[in-house]
Amino acid sequence: MNDLFTNSFISEKPLPEQNPHHHVIKMGGAGVNLDKFFSDVEAVKEELTELETLRHRLKTSNEHSKTLHAATAVKDLRSRMDADVSLALKKAKVVKLKLEALDQSNAANRSVPGCGPGSSSDRTRVSVVNGLKKKLKEAMESFNELRMQISSEYRETVQGRYFTVTG
Repeated sequence: MNDLFTNSFISEKPLPEQNPHHHVIKMGGAGVNLDKFFSDVEAVKEELTELETLRHRLKTSNEHSKTLHAATAVKDLRSRMDADVSLALKKAKVVKLKLEALDQSNAANRSVPGCGPGSSSDRTRVSVVNGLKKKLKEAMESFNELRMQISSEYRETVQGRYFTVTG
């Protein structure tokens, strides 16, 4: 029984090497719209990556702040952390505005013939934007968790110092 299938899967000539750019999706006139859309998506992804880098830098700074004892070093580190937080907030607002712009372009794209509601182009656009919104939400939740962790650790540090001073 196994011998019946073996010959049907054997190819006599080797498969041609695949070009990585060979599989391009052509959607009539919609390809241009998707090219611009995906370039905008890449810009949003870069901003989200920068947000993650800022969160990691804040976390590292927080861990480093636990080992500092000199007041000037602590103040310098706190000012850098505050600058990182404000930069993260600005980036998050930029990402949110870009996502809103992508939503508006999606709505405008629905009026293009062949790209109406339910078309493959529309479904692709909507799913990509929803995925980016989810990533932004997760990034903001991770920032909030880090903020809560930093504040609780700071509260514990202050309580320990207060207990040490007052006995």
